[in-house]
Amino acid sequence: MAAVGARGGRRAGYRRRRPLPALLVLACLVVAAGFLWTRVFDSVQDIEAATTCNPPAPPTAAPAAGAELTEQVPLGEMLARDALDSTGPIPPQDVQVRVLNGNGESRQATLVSDELSSLGFAEGGADNDPVYVNYDLKCHGQIRFGGAGVSAARTLSLIAPCAQLVRDERSDATVDFALGSKFDDIKTTSAAKQVLQELENWVPQRDQQGGANQEVTPPKIDEELLTKARDVHC
Repeated sequence: MAAVGARGGRRAGYRRRRPLPALLVLACLVVAAGFLWTRVFDSVQDIEAATTCNPPAPPTAAPAAGAELTEQVPLGEMLARDALDSTGPIPPQDVQVRVLNGNGESRQATLVSDELSSLGFAEGGADNDPVYVNYDLKCHGQIRFGGAGVSAARTLSLIAPCAQLVRDERSDATVDFALGSKFDDIKTTSAAKQVLQELENWVPQRDQQGGANQEVTPPKIDEELLTKARDVHC
């Protein structure tokens, strides 16, 4: 009598799959993911280091004959580069920026002040840096602001993404932009220009709703666009 089973004879035995190839693939994926996260972490660390400034030194030169001794202004608190990422920007015409010479470059602060005016920022003039009185600001620059100027500082940081954020004790909403030895130019990316344009386009609507002095909800700017605006090499 023929045995009951599959056609053509006995059933093939169950073949156990070896887990080794799958484990190797999984291990490679874990290593690759770890490498990518390490690169991201290193990039964050690198840009944080590139945008960190040295602390100010005491005055080293005596005032010129007949000139009054100017008291050195304290710096304030140096913040992380992402300290204002959750703060919404405001239209540039509402941001009064004073450009400060912190590197000793002749007329650079005046030229940058003119460039900011051409981008729509309210004119704040140019002056020597009262904090880095030795012109020894060794970085790209600093954006200095008080509690009332966080949104204004956020707007300026979109076109000066390599400048360090510094919060001080000023009571008004003005912002200082101190130029350091590594400053080369305003870095206005296409994304930053788009953000500024969206903010400027909102101003007439705001004015119709009651003017700049009343609480009017600013436009919601896309977070990805804000990130791209500051995505530059420092």
